[in-house]
Order: sequence, then C-alpha cells, then structure tokens
Amino acid sequence: MRAGVLCLAALLAAGPAAALEPDALFAKVSGSVWAVRTFDAQARPLSAGSAVVIAPGRLVTNCHVLAKASSFVVRQENVAYGATLEYPDPQRDLCQVKVANFTAPPVALAPAGSARVGQRVYAIGNPRGLENTLSDGILSGLRGDEGERLLQTTAAIAPGSSGGGLFDSEGRLLGITTFAAKDGGSLNFAVPAEWLAELPARAKTALEARAGGADGNGRGAPAAGRPGAPRLGEVFEYVLIDGLTGVRTPVRYRVDRIEGDNVYYNQGARVEKADGQLVSMTSPAGGLFDAASPPDGWTRPAMTPGMRWRSEYTSSSSGEKARYALDAAVIGTSRLTVDGEALSVQQIAFEGWMFALVGTGPAQALPFKATAYYAPDLGRVVRFEAEYRRVYLGMTRETLELVRVWR
Repeated sequence: MRAGVLCLAALLAAGPAAALEPDALFAKVSGSVWAVRTFDAQARPLSAGSAVVIAPGRLVTNCHVLAKASSFVVRQENVAYGATLEYPDPQRDLCQVKVANFTAPPVALAPAGSARVGQRVYAIGNPRGLENTLSDGILSGLRGDEGERLLQTTAAIAPGSSGGGLFDSEGRLLGITTFAAKDGGSLNFAVPAEWLAELPARAKTALEARAGGADGNGRGAPAAGRPGAPRLGEVFEYVLIDGLTGVRTPVRYRVDRIEGDNVYYNQGARVEKADGQLVSMTSPAGGLFDAASPPDGWTRPAMTPGMRWRSEYTSSSSGEKARYALDAAVIGTSRLTVDGEALSVQQIAFEGWMFALVGTGPAQALPFKATAYYAPDLGRVVRFEAEYRRVYLGMTRETLELVRVWR
C-alpha cells in the first residue's frame, strides 16, 4: 500500500515533460529543418522555401514551394542534396520529397489533437533565405472544423519560411508553416502535422483522379443532382452595400436556363457551373464581386483549409480596364446565417494589387483585399467583402451579401 502511494506520488511529482529552453530546442531540431531551392529547365533559380525531415530520407514542404520547378535541392550551409517528389497533396499544400543517402534525423511529431490555444510555439525555417532562423510566439488560434483545422500563430514567418516547422516547447512538430497574412500583424498559419499521416493515401487519390478525370472515367462529375443545386426560375437575391455611404442596392441573379452543367443567369449575362465556378460574364451586376472577378471565379473545386493559388488576369467588366495580381488562401471555415438558415462556409482571403489603367497614363498600382465566403451547400459565394484605395479618390469598400433565395 505504502509502496503504491509512493509510486503515485512520484508520478504526480514528475508531471509532463519539461519545456526546453529556446537554445536547447533549437539545438535539438534545427538539424532536421532544411532549405529548399528550386530551378527551371535551364537550371536557373526559381524560388526558395523550407522543408522538415519526417522520416529517414523523407522531408515535407509546401507544394507551392515546388510549383513550376524542373528540379530542386535541399541544403544546409554548404551541403546540398538533389531531391525528388514522392507524394503531392496540392489541396492541403503538402508535398513529401525523398532524398537518397540522406542521414539527417527525423523530428518527433506532437500527438494528434495536442495543439491548444495559448501554448508556446517555435518556428524554424529559412525566411528570405536566412537559413535556420528561430522565432517564437504562441498558438493564437485553431481555424476551421475538427479534422481540417489550420494552426494560427504569432511566431514570425516570412517568404522562404514556407515548408518550415512549427514546434511545441518540447521540440515536437506541431505543424508546417505555410503562409502569413500580408499586413496582418502576427497572423501566421501552419497546417497541422497530423495531416502527414494521410499524405500517401491522399496523393494516390489525387494522382488517380488526375489520370482518369474527376469521376474516374475522363469526365467531370456532374453537380446538378446534388442538394442545393440551382433550379430553373430560382432567384438569388443579394444586397450590395457601399462601405463608405451605407447605400444598399438590391442585386438579383435569376436562373433562366440550365444546359448540362452550365447555369445561365439574367438572360445569359452570367454563366456558372453548377458548383458556382464562373464560365463567362458579359454584364456585371454585383459590384466588385463581378467587376474584379478572376476569369474562373473566386473559388476552386474541392477547397480545403490551407489551399492556396495565385490569379493574374485583366478585367474590363466595369468599363475600366484593370490588371490584377492576387494571392488566394483558404483560411478556414465558419458559419453564416442566410434567410434564417445557418450555413457552413469556407473563408477565402485574397490580397494583392489592382493595376488600374486610366487613359494613356501609367497604371496606378492599388492595394486590393477581398474575402469570399463560399457555402458548399448552395454552391456559391454568399458574402463578398472587398476594398482598394485610390491615390486621390480614397478608399473603395463594398460588401455583397446573399439575403434570400426565391424558389
């Protein structure tokens, strides 16, 4: 009895593993965080990022680091190894690579579900090419639904940090640092390390889908039969709100025709796929939502938290020709109420530049920001917020919000 009590007391006294001092943590894991350098077909440098060793001869980085690369290497100081892609999961922006004759030790992974808001975390990566840079902060948020959560942190990251490690105070890998919100203060994000276990299976599925088409037979899977698909005569009623004056303008999109997977609104002025992807638009009605829209719309198929893409295009839909260069990221999920119905929505952040062409003068480079809230159950964006600032005319800010659906 006494021995049992003493044993229990000893276990309680031991408690959880002690947190490491920052220098000890860095010494423990920095040898497992490598720089990534990519090259085009002529061996010219393309981009730089980071990667973390997760198994013998295996590292993981962000897929956007490897985009457009013909070859790439991982390196530390003056040591470099050629690497090859093994498992790509572009939807989650995770790519596993393999390296022959590579002896750097793998990191330990934090237990699944152990991330908690407020805990001390450390980011190690290669921001702006500065190899093995350590920064610290807290885990400031968990964004998204259970199983698809992004890790939000105040630990500093910058271009080049993508693919680096976010570690807990014991030196265990919590996540892969992926992106930072520009001009967003300490809004930095990582994808959770627990996703790594799913990488091989998800990569296999993605490659099979690419080889066989969306439905495995070379055809895109039709969406018209799903719940919430647009129906003939249906009207989506929005309100366009001027953020400076408060003026509210009704905007309606009426389904006039459905042909295959194409849905025609307002006598063909707007044509969408049944999942909301834009096909064409000849007469914008929804303010910046229409006038600044990328050619294929504000969303992508099968979006997941952490998914990223870039859009560069020219639009003259509003009568004013403008060129856009926007970075997009799915930053999480939330809920919005539309006409009394609670909807799960995916939140997509856009940030970049609008180059307005006025007359024969030079284009004005205007910072542009937008946030789209996409409801999969409706197959469309139900709220869109956008703003940009003109040099002499001040801020333009708009919100387009779905208020009801007439059936």
